[in-house]
Amino acid sequence: MVRISLEEMHSRVKALISKYKDLKNENSLLKENVKNLNLKISELKLQNTKAGTELINKDKEISELKNLALNSSPGSLTSPDKDNVRSRIKELISRIDTHLEHYEENDDRFDDR
Repeated sequence: MVRISLEEMHSRVKALISKYKDLKNENSLLKENVKNLNLKISELKLQNTKAGTELINKDKEISELKNLALNSSPGSLTSPDKDNVRSRIKELISRIDTHLEHYEENDDRFDDR
């Protein structure tokens, strides 16, 4: 009877050790996943900052072009120059919209968690 109890306890201890090792491995994998996710978050924050800086620069350029168009005397800008300014403003606005849409799409992906 004592022998059976010792064998049973030995078997249970082995099972507990096995479970402990499995949980330890799973914990290591989870820690690695958290580390990778934190790196990805850092990369996305950097991309977001870069995109924000680009948007600010493009917005500044749009303002400068608008001021150039508004402050020029009626005859100082030729029609092609005005068309170039308008075209550049439209291009910059389009690029800003594209950046904002991309940012909103990325932001929506993280809101679904």
